[in-house]
This record gives sequence, structure tokens and C-alpha cells, in this order.
Amino acid sequence: MIKAIAFYLPQFHVIPENDIYGKNFTEWCNVQRAVPLYGGHAQPHIPHSILGYYDLTDEKILTKQHHIAWDNNVTAFCYYYYNMAGRTLLDTPLHIINKSRLIRNEFCLCWAHECWYDNTQPQRIKPFIAQEYSPENARKIIRDLAQYFDNPRHLRIDGKPLLLVFAPERNPRMPEYSQIWREEAWAMGHTELCLAGVECHVGQHPANLGFDVMVEFAPNLNPMNMLSIEGEEPRRFDYVATVQDMLLKETPDYTRLRCAFPGWDNTPRRGRHGLSFERTSMDCRGAASPFYCNTSLTFTPWFIPVQ
Repeated sequence: MIKAIAFYLPQFHVIPENDIYGKNFTEWCNVQRAVPLYGGHAQPHIPHSILGYYDLTDEKILTKQHHIAWDNNVTAFCYYYYNMAGRTLLDTPLHIINKSRLIRNEFCLCWAHECWYDNTQPQRIKPFIAQEYSPENARKIIRDLAQYFDNPRHLRIDGKPLLLVFAPERNPRMPEYSQIWREEAWAMGHTELCLAGVECHVGQHPANLGFDVMVEFAPNLNPMNMLSIEGEEPRRFDYVATVQDMLLKETPDYTRLRCAFPGWDNTPRRGRHGLSFERTSMDCRGAASPFYCNTSLTFTPWFIPVQ
């Protein structure tokens, strides 16, 4: 049986650090000002009235959201976890979820460790929040994560708490971090960890990073599946062809947890510098489901219910 785990972005609440985009900015600001950028472009998306333009610091909203997911067979989430040089960000919803007795969904965390840049700019030049990699910061991260590992709802593989790292190859000290995390986890009574690297940019054997498994990240972009002409913005890709490509990927000589995606459009955040998929089809996604059965866990993005 496959357990679907939905990646979950906790950006839908106010933090001072995001005021670089404007006072009281949240991702809803991007959603609300989105416009169609080409013929047939399905923008903007209006959230369903069941939840509306919610605030993820509202415990009632979080509870309702998780109940809706549970009732639709999304019984587990992978929350993005932001820890920048020992400083946690966007973690208020995580604390609420972790302490809740009304939420049944299992969960794990994915450390999104890359520097924060202005997403409205086409090039990343100087971050407004920088990451620093050091043994001390590695210890701060794992000690903060212990509060989540202690939760009986935390996902485990063979009894080991599952921890993901997004684009781990972009941490120049990743093998050192892995070793420190395992030592600290053992000292805190968690015995072992299951470390998973998210293959956002490149794939490699998890042993190179001190990891146990890798996680596929969708969508995989193939220029052959691009519908827009060279130089046209935003870039547009064919959904059906992309799914077919992903199904034909060679099986690596290590464990890779598969990832599926029901659609993709980041133009509300990146404007004409973003990309979107056309011909999205739940029939295609459903037909592909049996091909993900070589792993017990499958990851997928969590989407906002819309009208």
C-alpha cells in the first residue's frame, strides 16, 4: 500500500522578514495579484470559501485544513522547515500542529536550507537572509528538531524518524552535518535517523551525503516537453509528456522515493520569469499511480482548494 505524503509550504502567515515584499506580506498577496499571462492561462486561483484566505497561525484553520486532507486520503504531510544559521523562520504553524491533539495526520519535516532571495527578481545576487554552514549550526538544527521527533505522529521508516533535506548537494558540509545529526540524535535517545535527500537539481547516491534514501522532486523539466518557443515567457511545459518522461526514468541503484504532481504554476510568485504546465490531467495522474508502487511512500505537492 502506498502512503501519499504532501509537501506543505507554511508561508501563508505574516513574519517580519517577508516585509521586504511589502508590509504584512504573505503568499496570498501573490495569489491575489496573479493575472493570466497567455491565452488559456488559468489565473488567478481563488481559494474555496471553506477555508478562504486563511492564516496558518489560526489553530482552527490548521485543524480544519488537516481534517479536509484526512477525509480525502492525504494522511501525512512533509512540512518545509526553515532554519537559517540556527534561526528558525515560519515555524509558528509547525508548533501548533506538533502540539495539537485534534490533528491526526502523520508528518515529517524537510529542511529548506538555501539562502532567501527576492523572488521577484530574475537573478539571485544578494540574499536578504543568508545561510551559514558550521558544526555548531548543525547541532542547533537537530536539537530543535528533537521536539518533532518526539511526537508519536512523526513519520518513521523502520522505527527511525524521517528527515528530508532539500537540494542537499548545495550544502558544502552535508556529509559532516549527517554525521553530527546522527551522533546528536543518538545522544538524545532517538537511536537512529532516516535521512533523505530531495533531488531538486541533481540525483546522486545517498551514501555520498551520509544519507539513507533520496526523494524524487517533481516536476522534472525536459526541454523536449516545452510548449513555449525559445525566449517566450513564461515557459510552458506539457504535463502529460512530463509525467510520461518521469515514469520512464531508470531505476537507480539506491532507494528513491517517488514524487507525483497534479499540476504546477509558479507565475503568481515569479511572474513572467516563472513556469507553468498545460494539459494537466487527473486522468493522466491516476493512470500513472500504479507505476509508483515500487516504493511504500510517495510525495506530492499540497495544493490550495479552489472554487
